[in-house]
Amino acid sequence: MDKIAGIGNFNIQNPYQLNKMTLAMIKDKDGDGDSVLSVKELNVSEDVFTKIDANSDGNADSVELNAYYPISKIDIPTLQLIKDKDTDGDKVLSGEELGVTGDILKEIDANGDGNADREELNAAHPLTKLYNILAYQPPPAKGAEDSIDVTV
Repeated sequence: MDKIAGIGNFNIQNPYQLNKMTLAMIKDKDGDGDSVLSVKELNVSEDVFTKIDANSDGNADSVELNAYYPISKIDIPTLQLIKDKDTDGDKVLSGEELGVTGDILKEIDANGDGNADREELNAAHPLTKLYNILAYQPPPAKGAEDSIDVTV
């Protein structure tokens, strides 16, 4: 699992506690004082940073870090599932090892190799799917920057 400044080790009970820890982490790691963290300041791989940086501005702010935390927790049961079910030790799960039909495996198996790897299992998790739906921000409609919609 990606442990961002050790936060990944804690079971955080409420959003206030998570936000408090996130702000403390930003304060500790923010070398340039801009109140956001770059990939270098956060000290994670580019791949992980891309998942955190929801608006693709090259920085991770407290909102993005708070949103990413629950998604990062999905990896723990995924790793345990692989450990428990991987009978041949290849660190991926076949449909037989996973105990699913071929049709279900095809839904999980994004790269089409006939197995479900760690990343594919994480992506198939219902919370990840919900996060991806909620995180998606469609681009503004052309000309929308000059108008404001108000519903009363």
